[in-house]
Amino acid sequence: MKMYLREVDAHLGALSREDRVLALEALAAQLDELAEAGIDPVEALGPAQDYAADLLDALTSDSPAENPNLRVLGVPVELRGPLSAEVRSRTWNPESPQLFVPRLLGAGWTVNLGALAVRMRLIRPDDATSEVLDQIPERAVRTAQLTPFVIAAASSGALALTWKRLPARVASGFSLTGRRNRTGSKRALAATAALGVGAALWAAREQTSTEDQLVRTASATTLTAMSASVIAASILDARRRRGRWGLLVPATLPLGIAAALAVIVLPLRAGLRRAWRAAGAGAGGTA
Repeated sequence: MKMYLREVDAHLGALSREDRVLALEALAAQLDELAEAGIDPVEALGPAQDYAADLLDALTSDSPAENPNLRVLGVPVELRGPLSAEVRSRTWNPESPQLFVPRLLGAGWTVNLGALAVRMRLIRPDDATSEVLDQIPERAVRTAQLTPFVIAAASSGALALTWKRLPARVASGFSLTGRRNRTGSKRALAATAALGVGAALWAAREQTSTEDQLVRTASATTLTAMSASVIAASILDARRRRGRWGLLVPATLPLGIAAALAVIVLPLRAGLRRAWRAAGAGAGGTA
């Protein structure tokens, strides 16, 4: 295993020191998993030179889907939204080292979960291959798709339980310090809850590839988490107006990103384990 790691390292001369360290640490972790399973790395990953060449190509190539056509004062503006498969794909592109990409709708940027997973050493840039995706258990996909439903159900349930006690007008906007600065009809909270439920239903559609199902689920998870934070902040503000409940909304963003990352990475790693076992069984059968 250590010899394979050294051989890969010898062919990564074109990488920056930071990318080389991240790539080798991720590979070392994967080699440990293969060793525990008793699988030869050459059988699972291919020759070290070929692996290094694929890794270099993944880390140095640019993806045209990351850049929308419209920019205002240098800020990217996306008008197509997450219903476009091309737009959705930029939020999960582990082959690109670019961490921040144009957001799915509107102006600004969002996180490339694929690049984040690679930087966190959860996967390698070339792990999300069609062979691995085909090995993802159906149950893992279904479990991932439950995540936005659970979040949407929890926020909708909380709203239903407190609906009669809420005033006719509730907080609809908050300042940077978390204090309410706008109010609106409490019916807007019902629309926010419906948005979360709609996103979860949209993510559960089966007429798409496994990868797109997981990317849809990640987008829906982030959206339902944010809608839940808005509902929670408004409910708490209605009960205790002196609190800085608006700070719940930005505080939920990293939690939403973490949950979105989990609903893709966990099924993908399940597919990787099955692919490695299949490769090991194939190697044993030909020995």
